[in-house]
Amino acid sequence: MRKLIPILFVIALASCGKKGNSEEVKSENILENLTYSVDTVVVDSGDEFINLKLGSLFSFLSPDHRLFYKYDISSMQLKEVDLDQLALTGSYSFEREGPNGVEVYGRTIAPLSNGDFIFSGQQRIGRFSKAGELIPPFDYKLNDLIDESQSQGDNLIQFTYTEKNNMGYFLETHSSEPVFNLIFINLDEKSSKVIDLPEMDRTNEYRIVLEKDGFRINWAQVLTVQAIDSKIYITTPVHDGIYRFEPVGNRLDYFSFPLTLTAKEKTKEIKNEVSSEGAMNEQIEIMNSEVRFYELLWDEESNRFYRFSSIAIPSNSSELSTKNEVYFSAFDSELNLIGETQLEEITKIPENPFFKDGKLWSYVNVEDELGFAVFTFDF
Repeated sequence: MRKLIPILFVIALASCGKKGNSEEVKSENILENLTYSVDTVVVDSGDEFINLKLGSLFSFLSPDHRLFYKYDISSMQLKEVDLDQLALTGSYSFEREGPNGVEVYGRTIAPLSNGDFIFSGQQRIGRFSKAGELIPPFDYKLNDLIDESQSQGDNLIQFTYTEKNNMGYFLETHSSEPVFNLIFINLDEKSSKVIDLPEMDRTNEYRIVLEKDGFRINWAQVLTVQAIDSKIYITTPVHDGIYRFEPVGNRLDYFSFPLTLTAKEKTKEIKNEVSSEGAMNEQIEIMNSEVRFYELLWDEESNRFYRFSSIAIPSNSSELSTKNEVYFSAFDSELNLIGETQLEEITKIPENPFFKDGKLWSYVNVEDELGFAVFTFDF
């Protein structure tokens, strides 16, 4: 049985699209004269406590980006924050074990438009109400959904769900081999397909394994799988390429872009196996000294995608660098590159960013209170 790793860390397609035309020269850079302001807002939690020990880890957005959820894995409570009111509006408790126990379903949560939640984990995916009750028949064992004869990996990382067509998506990987597949599951038919993602194989070259005192520590570059308007987008930190999968017609397209401010990919070789923490940090520094790409950000108001990328600024100490050159790119709805710029005043990628009402929000800790930095862009 594969294991579903928390976010921390082949059937032929009926139609497979060619590479996207984003390599064509763009006619205008809409970000050339970009200016912005940043405001910090703090959530009113009343008498409730929101545990921020793990930062924005285990936080999730409602489909309309109006509600922000923070899951406390120690207390099994899910805090609900209304982003319009900037106030805590709900606290939902879940059971660890028993008939409504969520522990076996894992810690990746997909909030649904009606207020329910899908929990996905190492063995199962299930739908739960705000009252913490399992809602059958949405209760599936992964072994019953995924055809083992088609799969090539030994791990499932990430889960995303599209309500419109009741489909779930996993990313399949292998702990030591260059295996990157998209597994999509039709939950109505209880059927699945495994789709090879060959352009993502280079991600495997940037893994580091530390073997020390009988233990193995893995440092891997993790792909991101996102559901945006019922389409699935797959990105890697290693290069600029993006896969887009459309379940209607089983269409898979790959896009690459004519970037001018950064390289399109990492090129330096690293050692994949090391025997000390110092040696591991050296390899991480080499990896981070080249461009790193982040997930897509969709702005419904402008009908555009945006994306951050970064290059680490060398550290003058033995510690890993914490400052970066930060770049920002814009794409139209068909993933044509329409703008890029360097955000020279920023040295850190915003944490857990998302767009809401045309503004970019990102998590910040304000004296142990939940807050957000809100970017207003002027093009």
